[in-house]
Amino acid sequence: MPIVKRLVFGEGLMSPTLEGRKTITLRKYRPEAHDFKKGEVVVGEFKDGLDILLKITRDTEVKPISELTDEEAVLDGFDDAQAAFDALKGYYPDIAVSDELATIRFRALRYQGTPSVQFNQHATETQLKEKQL
Repeated sequence: MPIVKRLVFGEGLMSPTLEGRKTITLRKYRPEAHDFKKGEVVVGEFKDGLDILLKITRDTEVKPISELTDEEAVLDGFDDAQAAFDALKGYYPDIAVSDELATIRFRALRYQGTPSVQFNQHATETQLKEKQL
């Protein structure tokens, strides 16, 4: 059985993903972690407490961070490319504009209109109790 790739997302990104407003993520490129192909299904692990099946909508785009456009940054929820770079520094303190950037495009996978989700290790005790009801 093939290993399912994962993308980890911070808190606050689950709802925009489920609503279809977040369809892109920017990462400091690591070949072993960020090489996705169009049509591939991966697990989005959200710190909000859910795993969501995500379908990759384009092959991973790799380019120097200096070539990130404001438009791409806005798609990921930032005001502009500089704001995206500043936010990336919070995750990767040693990042430089000459480093390679992975642009990963996706959408929440749905079955008959319902997203495919499950609770993950970040789920609170309250969320897990609600699941049992």
